Amino acid sequence: MNFNGILNVYKPKGFTSRDVVNIVRKIYKTKKIGHAGTLDPNATGVLPIAIGNATKIVEYIQSMGKCYVGEMTLGIETDTLDIWGGSLNSKEVYLDKNQFFEVIKEYDNKKISQIPPMYSALKKNGKRLYEYARLGIEVEREKREAEIYSLIILNFYDNKIRFEVNCSKGTYIRSLFNDIASDTDNFAYMSSLCRSKYGIFKIENAFSLERLKNFNENQLYNSLMKIEDVFEYERIDFDKKYFKHISNGLRKTFDIEKEGIFKIYCDNIFIGIGELVSEESGKLLKMINIFYKSDSND
Repeated sequence: MNFNGILNVYKPKGFTSRDVVNIVRKIYKTKKIGHAGTLDPNATGVLPIAIGNATKIVEYIQSMGKCYVGEMTLGIETDTLDIWGGSLNSKEVYLDKNQFFEVIKEYDNKKISQIPPMYSALKKNGKRLYEYARLGIEVEREKREAEIYSLIILNFYDNKIRFEVNCSKGTYIRSLFNDIASDTDNFAYMSSLCRSKYGIFKIENAFSLERLKNFNENQLYNSLMKIEDVFEYERIDFDKKYFKHISNGLRKTFDIEKEGIFKIYCDNIFIGIGELVSEESGKLLKMINIFYKSDSND
């Protein structure tokens, strides 16, 4: 059976994202596989994995917003900005709840600039930043733009604070927590992190690796989200006489009022993503991505 679709996997603690991809590769017996949004080994939560023809839409998935539930522990600053790093500084905890509520207003629903942490997978001159960090080398990093859609304090307990963060791609939660602590005259590190949502993929619908290992072929097939269901564009249908023309990516003008980007169907079969643009003779259909394959299981 040919598998094509997106798998919503729960990444457990202690596994790299690549570890999870390799396990899923063996389960589905496929070579064509990729994932969106790398999670740190000790983070947990939603990891979308693209299988087969769905690897074409990894970039689209990566543009989706994310939701994290994270815990900040006050009193200590580490070199990795999380619990797994070495201690750099410490001080007596100053926990003023009202001050924290005031500080997060400066981040809530705002665009922010962050300097990527040295212990991250971002590349500099062909090497990962964490490779430099492990050698004790600190390199200059350019600020990166990110957006915090919402930032909520869930609860306080002892010297810990739990947050829910809805954010854009490229947001470093460790750095965010470090900045919040600094703004309140505290040291802190991220003590836990779970990605509860990635675009349309939610943690309550994620499959565990153990569950997937026990699935038969039909269950594996049914666990995949169809490629067309990932896209939030409006659907538009064309007559089946244009099937070969559109599925081969040939441009054609149609007498139609709509314009913009759509999910394109012919004879009730999903072909791909296309754009209708205005021309003197009508609306020109230009296919952006074609996912239809004659040997597909759709």
